[in-house]
Amino acid sequence: MNRILLQIATVTVLSIFSSFMAYAQVTITSPYVRATIPGTNVSSAYMEISNTSSKPMVLVGASAKVSDKIEIHEHVMNNGMMKMQKRDALEIPAEGKVVLQPSGYHLMMFNLTQRLKDGEKVTLTLHFKNHEDQKIVVPVQSIKREKKAQHH
Repeated sequence: MNRILLQIATVTVLSIFSSFMAYAQVTITSPYVRATIPGTNVSSAYMEISNTSSKPMVLVGASAKVSDKIEIHEHVMNNGMMKMQKRDALEIPAEGKVVLQPSGYHLMMFNLTQRLKDGEKVTLTLHFKNHEDQKIVVPVQSIKREKKAQHH
């Protein structure tokens, strides 16, 4: 009987530990959302997503209360013109990172329910194919502040 209880306790502790380790394998740094321009109801979110695990992770989308649709997008050069295109997923390589930035990968936020103002915060939930969802609080920055930050 004691042996069975010990096995159950061991499995429970390992399960909790592995859940914690899975959560800790994705790190989000430098997130921000662009403030909206008056008269528009779209914005975009940027960040660096790091994967410390030995296996690739796949971002399949995001959600937020302020937007009814968020898509993964990238800018690509097509016939000499820069175009934005939707992606179904974005792989974060094992022990690597992906940077979401202007003119590159980003999260496109559609049908915003409110104007996003510089200094506010938005809660985003990142959805992964092979990892738990990750909720992050993201500051809203004006395009002017964003450009200043890139020059330093």
